[in-house]
Amino acid sequence: MKKNVSFVLFSLICVFCLWALDKNAMVQVHFWRASFGLPAFVLLAAFFVFSILLLLCVDLVFWHIKKQHRVCFRKNFEEGRPQNIKRGDAEEAMFALIKTMTSTTEGDLKNARKNLAHLQTKIGNHVIIDLLELKILKGEKNFSKLEKLSQKLLKSEDSALVGLKALTESFANQNDFSKALSSANRAFKVRQDLYWVIKYAFELRAKSKDWQGALEVLHAGLKKKLLSKEQYTEFKSVCLYELALTEKRKGENLLFAKHLTEAHNLSPDFVPAALDLSEYCAQTDQKRRAAKILKEIWRINPTFSVAESYLKLFDEDTPLMRVQRMENFALYQAKNQALNNFILADLDMKAKLWDKAKAEFELFLIQNPATKKIARLIAKYERCVNHNLKAAQNWEKREKDCVDDCLWVCTSCGQSSPSWKPFCNKCTEFNPFKWHLYHHKK
Repeated sequence: MKKNVSFVLFSLICVFCLWALDKNAMVQVHFWRASFGLPAFVLLAAFFVFSILLLLCVDLVFWHIKKQHRVCFRKNFEEGRPQNIKRGDAEEAMFALIKTMTSTTEGDLKNARKNLAHLQTKIGNHVIIDLLELKILKGEKNFSKLEKLSQKLLKSEDSALVGLKALTESFANQNDFSKALSSANRAFKVRQDLYWVIKYAFELRAKSKDWQGALEVLHAGLKKKLLSKEQYTEFKSVCLYELALTEKRKGENLLFAKHLTEAHNLSPDFVPAALDLSEYCAQTDQKRRAAKILKEIWRINPTFSVAESYLKLFDEDTPLMRVQRMENFALYQAKNQALNNFILADLDMKAKLWDKAKAEFELFLIQNPATKKIARLIAKYERCVNHNLKAAQNWEKREKDCVDDCLWVCTSCGQSSPSWKPFCNKCTEFNPFKWHLYHHKK
């Protein structure tokens, strides 16, 4: 506007100067077939008037464009779409965003809400406000508001997946696994190239014992390269094993053997599958195959249950024969020599090979703490061989303070279990249990 006024003043000055210098100056104008003369200052004035009108038209067009831009800007602002803000406000908004995220991560939810309110004054009802609100509500465990906000996000195609993730986590935290599974399945149908989609869909299907569905998710995760081949192999073998147990409960022995064999072939170091497969072979008069399976798993992943299952194949053995058989079996593995000592000490005591038993538990105690079973064996040895009643009683008293024997321990939270499980009851991790010869209570 200021530029237009300046141009008008400049035009008037030019016309006045031309008129003042030569009032009688004429310009001959030829237009079409007519010819006539005009004062020079009139022609110059007409040129400037035309220029001013042209500038006014251009200004009118730009004004209309700006008006439309303001309407679009206001609409975007109300719908939470990105918008242009002043540089100072942008910097404040960025700091408020960082502070909100930091406070949420640290668990300072009161401060997080304060920073979020400040951020909202700078950027309005932007979708990022809803996303940060989700994080805060999750920390507050306000699941009712979390679900309402998630439903709001589901209405927009751009934020639908975020809403589904929040719903899935909310229902899972409330142990409403059927609704959590429904949300995870919806996300799985939309996107299969996101890790959290694969994670939740797999875990929730597994928890609902939908092992075929869990296998479908695993295949998708491998195809999209969200799972390594090692993870895929490990998880698939567990799914096949659980699928085999499901078929066994239905009385489908052929399908039970099929899935069990697949699980064992896929992961030869997976102890539960090897134990059940060897038991099935023994029951179907395949004793040699059962022994071969147990020798293989004993070599690569020795556990107490493997040795116990191997000795059960030969129930007719005498105590002395069991010692000899175990000594031969122990030669197949050198990964855990303490386990050999642990088993042979017990067998030697039962066969009344006192000196050998003493040598075994003494070898065990060189690098390992006394377990409850070792304490009982030593107490029995002191009572039966040395006839030292006081020493026997001391070991019996110490037994309760000794470490536990042969447990499966969750690698995530340390929860122990006497048998393998697909899920930890405490932290709900999938396939976290690893076998330990002994386990400290703490």
